[in-house]
Amino acid sequence: MLWSPLHVADTSPFAHRAITHSLAFALIGALVITALFFRSEQWREQRSRIALVLGLALLSHGCLDSLSRYSLGIEFFAPFSAQRFRFPWTPLGDPSCLAGQLIQEALVVFLPAMLIGWLGLRIRRRSVMTTP
Repeated sequence: MLWSPLHVADTSPFAHRAITHSLAFALIGALVITALFFRSEQWREQRSRIALVLGLALLSHGCLDSLSRYSLGIEFFAPFSAQRFRFPWTPLGDPSCLAGQLIQEALVVFLPAMLIGWLGLRIRRRSVMTTP
């Protein structure tokens, strides 16, 4: 955790899993990153797609963190609300056992992500092969 050495209070908007995991941060972060790093003319046609992918990546980080039992939850609506949320299903458990945590994350996060990526590539290849 980045903020641990700084002793930021859990109730602070800058605490771990607070504003940096919010919907507003995902939206604003995606727009700012896209505007800063993809502003040249060569990216003009792809900017909206890049912003969407970056926003989904930032949003998915908060969603994945809300699957864990070892936090106070995620402030999805920060800075408008300090309420923290967790999903009802929290398969990611205690981080004190590194091997167990890695196995859990492989089963819940990595394998589904690989399956979705593989399916996406397969669909894309199929559509490229059928177009003249």
